[in-house]
Amino acid sequence: MISSTPILFIVLCLSAILSVEVVAFAPTAPAPVSTTSINYQSTTIQTQTQTQLQLKKQPVQAPIRPSKINKIIVEEITSLNELKYFLEEDERPVVIKFYAKWCKKCQLVGRQFDRLAMELGDRIVDQQLIDGDVRFAQVEYNPKSQAFITEELQIQGVPTIQMYVGTNKLLEGGSTIKKTRTELTLIEGLNREGLLQRAEDADDGVLTGLIEESFYDSPDFLNEEW
Repeated sequence: MISSTPILFIVLCLSAILSVEVVAFAPTAPAPVSTTSINYQSTTIQTQTQTQLQLKKQPVQAPIRPSKINKIIVEEITSLNELKYFLEEDERPVVIKFYAKWCKKCQLVGRQFDRLAMELGDRIVDQQLIDGDVRFAQVEYNPKSQAFITEELQIQGVPTIQMYVGTNKLLEGGSTIKKTRTELTLIEGLNREGLLQRAEDADDGVLTGLIEESFYDSPDFLNEEW
């Protein structure tokens, strides 16, 4: 009779071997994939892409810069004929500065004169000509213009500021810009007829007399047949 103890031992050993092999060859289940992280990353990438596209589509706006005054227009006058033609070629009021380069006070008044011309005169802004309400001119005192200034126009010193409407002197402004600014404020609301009348009433006759004399003394007038 065979003992049951060895047989039981053999069966137990076989069972242990089989169980180990089953565990060893059992397929390993794949680790669960987090759909949340994938969705989050996809959303982030999509948002960044949309942002980049929006930045590319947006036009680049140039910074707004203030207008730049490149030059003020001040006419240089050296003779009676030049002054006459300049005053008659336009209906706007004219402010004229009589000055000397060596005069310290003329330099101070000149800066005030330039500021006024910048505000109200013809000027070039951003390379474009802008017409002002007032025209500006200047006459330099030197050996060539001395007789024209002191004898013909009867100006006794520099700096001197004068204001004209046509050939009629509207204002003898003296050596400051203050009177000129005040007069420009007073005539601001006048129409053309009112401005001409005010200038005729204020005119001292110096320039108009010179123009009449130069007209009768001209060769064309003397040789004209009546």
